[in-house]
Amino acid sequence: MKLRIVLMLALMGFVCCSFYACTQKDSSVGSEITGGLDNPQEIIIEPENSAFYQIEATTGASPYLLVGEYNSYQTAALLKFVPTSALPDSYAVDSLAIVMYVDSMFNSDPVYIDVIAVNESQEWSEIGVTWSELDSLELGDAISAFEVNSGLDSITIHLPPPSEPVADSTFADSLLRAWDQANSGEKTLLYNNGLYLKATGTVSNLVQLASAEYTISAHQPRLEMYVTVFDTSDTTGTYPLQDTLIVYASSDAFVATDNAGIDDSTRLYLGNAVAHRSMLYFDFQNLLPSYGIGIHRAEVTLHADKENPLNIGKINGSFHLRMQDTTWFDTPETAPIAFGDVPVLSIYDEETGLLTMKINTFVYDWISAPDTNFGFMIKSFDEFLDISRTVFYGLNAPDSLRPEMRIIYIEGGQ
Repeated sequence: MKLRIVLMLALMGFVCCSFYACTQKDSSVGSEITGGLDNPQEIIIEPENSAFYQIEATTGASPYLLVGEYNSYQTAALLKFVPTSALPDSYAVDSLAIVMYVDSMFNSDPVYIDVIAVNESQEWSEIGVTWSELDSLELGDAISAFEVNSGLDSITIHLPPPSEPVADSTFADSLLRAWDQANSGEKTLLYNNGLYLKATGTVSNLVQLASAEYTISAHQPRLEMYVTVFDTSDTTGTYPLQDTLIVYASSDAFVATDNAGIDDSTRLYLGNAVAHRSMLYFDFQNLLPSYGIGIHRAEVTLHADKENPLNIGKINGSFHLRMQDTTWFDTPETAPIAFGDVPVLSIYDEETGLLTMKINTFVYDWISAPDTNFGFMIKSFDEFLDISRTVFYGLNAPDSLRPEMRIIYIEGGQ
């Protein structure tokens, strides 16, 4: 472990402490009252251990549906409509169409997408669905297909495609009635597990569509049902009314897997969709007395490797949470997080490539009770919103780029 201790001028310490008093309360180890501001000291510590792992994250609350493949991320989308509330008692279906809005594309190449009906055995819930929970190998043939390119603001998916030579209305009628009956509350052999949108081909491209959580409600996915409505009060049945009925998606999500095969332990990673989480452990043993220390500032800084080819998108910030034990040294993906911490948001500065986390409370506890120090986890605060992967330097980086903790403290607190 490398350690540097710097004595600072009292005036300098006063300025630092006055500024941080506005943002975070000082802590004094072993005393309820922070000591005086004379002769503050700064200690810089580098971590003893680090690790990272990745886990699939639920994306049902995202304002986007992502479909395609980009920088080793493979994504697909799930979409479900419950038309029962919009349908009349008696109707005939002419055709169906799904309208979706294009938010952005990761590059200019077209994305070709198949629409597949999710079968009866593959039920999914918007909260909790991940790539591994949907076994795409069991899906059947596509019932429709469409192309998205950079010149489109929206796309219309016809069910089935207009190119089908026969019985378009028959297919649409049977599909809509199945969805209607499955969600009508009556016992039925029919089911409605929605649709699976999956890119085809091998070109690296990705489209970002508006989801049911998109901020502009008019751009959320909608099912347009072109039907002939029969007035059941008219016993002659001679006055049918053609109408367009609309229902918005009841649930949707995108699912993702990361095929990058990351195994470089010299770096740390944070990211979304396939959540990349990193852990650090700093050893305070015999560095500071456990009583009478006033902690004015304790923060950890990570330096991003901004030129790393594994970067994709960006994180906006992170949360840090204490670990329950040190089993993560050997098996980071199964080690438990401790309960009781209130997540604290740290903002990532993309321009400087710095992520700075203030951890006064952690350090206060670890110095006063060293046996509670099991390190902490860093996770992106928006793991479920989009896809991203940001690479940070680890323990083997050059001195100026390694993770480090800075503690400004005062000895002899009253």
